[in-house]
Parts: sequence; C-alpha cells; structure tokens
Amino acid sequence: MDKVLKHYFQNINQIAINPINTGWINSTYEIVNQGKKYILQKINTKVFPNPGIISTNIQLISSHLKSKKYPKQIIEIIPDLQGNLLARENDEIWRLTSFISNSICFDKVESSEQAFEAAKTVSEFHSYLLDFDINQISPSIEGFLDYKKRIDDFNKALRNASEERLSETKNEINYILDNLSKVREYLAIDFPKRVVHADAKLGNFLFDKKNYSQAIALIDWDTIMPGNILCDFGDMIRTYSNLKEEDDPNPEKLFEPDYYKAVKNGFLEHLKYDLRPIEIENMDFVAYIVIYIQAVRFLSDYLNNDIYYSISYPKQNLNRTINQINLLKALTKFHEETSIRKI
Repeated sequence: MDKVLKHYFQNINQIAINPINTGWINSTYEIVNQGKKYILQKINTKVFPNPGIISTNIQLISSHLKSKKYPKQIIEIIPDLQGNLLARENDEIWRLTSFISNSICFDKVESSEQAFEAAKTVSEFHSYLLDFDINQISPSIEGFLDYKKRIDDFNKALRNASEERLSETKNEINYILDNLSKVREYLAIDFPKRVVHADAKLGNFLFDKKNYSQAIALIDWDTIMPGNILCDFGDMIRTYSNLKEEDDPNPEKLFEPDYYKAVKNGFLEHLKYDLRPIEIENMDFVAYIVIYIQAVRFLSDYLNNDIYYSISYPKQNLNRTINQINLLKALTKFHEETSIRKI
C-alpha cells in the first residue's frame, strides 16, 4: 500500500487508511492526509478489463455536467504525481478520487419519499446529459446491456448443465422459456441510445447527513455506458420495490407498489417532457425486462456451477433466481390490477 500511496503523495508518513467494505467489485479505502479525505480504489480488472475506458467516460461526463452547471456534487478523479488518471503497481490498477463530506448512504429503501428522491436525482442527472454526444463514450463492460447475448449465454448454459441442476431448476427454466417472447419484443423496439448509469442502486446515492431526505450526489460512475436510459429505471424498480434480500425465495410480502410508483414519478420528474413517446410508453415493460434478464443471469450462473457471482452457500444463485421470478410475478399482478400496460 505504501508504494501505491507514493504515486499520489510525496509524504505518506501521516496518512491514515480505513477500508470500506460496502462495494462488491473494487477494493475501496478511505484515505486521510493532513485532515483531507480521499477515496482510493483498486480496480477489479476481471470485471473492468479496460479501466482506461472508465476514466475517459467519467472525465467526459464530468466535464459536460460542469459546463452546464449541474447542481449536484461530482466526484473527481485525482491524477497521480505524474498526471496519470490511473496508477499501476505490481500489475494492479489504482485510482484516487475526491471525497464528499457530510454525506451518508443507505443500502435499502426505507420510504416512498426516499425512493422518489433517488429516482428524481437520477432523472436530474440524465436531464443534464440529454445533449451529450453519446458517441464519445464506450461500454465499460462489453455486452453488459446486450440482452440478446444474455439469452444466448442462458441457452448455452442449458446445453452444458448437469442433469441434476436441470432437474432442480425445472420450474425456473420453464418460467424463463415461457416468457422469452417478451425479450424478442424488447429487442425489436428502436430505443434511442443515451447515457446509462447502469448501477443506480440506493447505495450509490449520497444523502445529506443533516437531512436524510436530500440527495447530494450520484456516485460510482464506473458502469456508465451507452444504452437504453430505461435500464436505469428498470434496475431501480428491481432493487427498490423488492422488500426482500436478493436471495430470499419467500414470495410473501415481496413487492412494494408504493415504492414502484415513487420511483416512476421520480424518474419522470426531470425527463417527462424530453423522453420520446416510445420511451414513456415502455417504462413498465422495460422494468419487467430488466428484472427478467437478471433472473436469467442468476439462473445461467447456477446452471454453470456458480462461476460468476460470489456465493456464501450452495444454492444461493438458485434462490436469487427464485427471488427475481417472484418479483416478476408480483410486478405482473400489479400491472394487471392497476390496468397499466400488461406485460
């Protein structure tokens, strides 16, 4: 760690290092140097094989937002002493960023008001990027939003899975296959290509420490990429309206319709007059598709003997799949009962 710190600071003798264990991908540390705080991260190059793309995307988006006087706080990448945005040490890639003080984050939605505030913050973020030249940025994870690829990967997993795992996932496989036509319908829609944050979970919003109802920043821009803006809406529905832990297979009291409505209203707060009709009309449909694809990913990994997602017990990926399918069923029932577009 000393060698890494020397990339950024001339004197490291008085630096304090505090691990932050909330992230799943990168290794993150709070750095305190002469009373000033920073965030130091080791980039997981297995997930992000081209970290230079991330830095470029962040710099371009940041410059655009600042030029338009975006009102929320922005985390800045701090160059090393040689002016590099990334530091290399022992085949590891490191990055130092600014620290937003007087902030707090939450892992789980606690109220409709909180869900609305987060979705409104994403809406505002996107509203300042509607005129951004999408051709300037590249996917930080190749194929991340390629839903045709996700289905192709699932079909490959089906062909290669053991008889035991095929047998115990029969119900889940049938649900995926029975609703596969919806993905084909989604792929046939010509959505505009816009900036996608691609990880709008609640933990990536910083709230004011003195006023928990006020979001002050949207962080973790590593997954920013071109794509369908509604994927952010769908992922917020997937993570905000689900009251259970992601691996809880119990379908009872799983879905919170008030959180769904709050996210939808918040997402439209700054975008309702700028999104195209094809986007407005398909918000609920895309929310279903995003959750469906996540179920496909969990199930594919289980059929592949758990090679992608970390697990803490043998059937965790299967339980994750069941959880997502339960959410899909609850979401479908909600739409049918409220006469929103049936999906």
